[in-house]
Amino acid sequence: MFQSSPHVERQRLRRTGDRAVTIGCVIWLVASGWLFFGTVPPEIVDNHTSKAMQQRMRVCEGTFQQRFECKQAFLLSGERWGFAVAINRLMLMCAPAVTAWIVWSILRRRIA
Repeated sequence: MFQSSPHVERQRLRRTGDRAVTIGCVIWLVASGWLFFGTVPPEIVDNHTSKAMQQRMRVCEGTFQQRFECKQAFLLSGERWGFAVAINRLMLMCAPAVTAWIVWSILRRRIA
């Protein structure tokens, strides 16, 4: 009977682990990317021409300068909010995959 050496077994375990972690990370990135960026709230991507933003800016009253500053505040708050949400979602999407690879690379060295 053929008995595999410990070295061959370790190599097979490493390849299997590499494939499992890669497939798991790809599935996570695709699923979380679709969930996190496929469901972006509309107020984040609104610009000054959208109907929802036009309705929000109708409350701005006063002189031209006061209306301008009020509308500018609406637009800037949306941009800041959108950037923060995008960064947060990107971190939530990438952190588990990166962590999985770091943990697997540490375990892989111990297998060797």
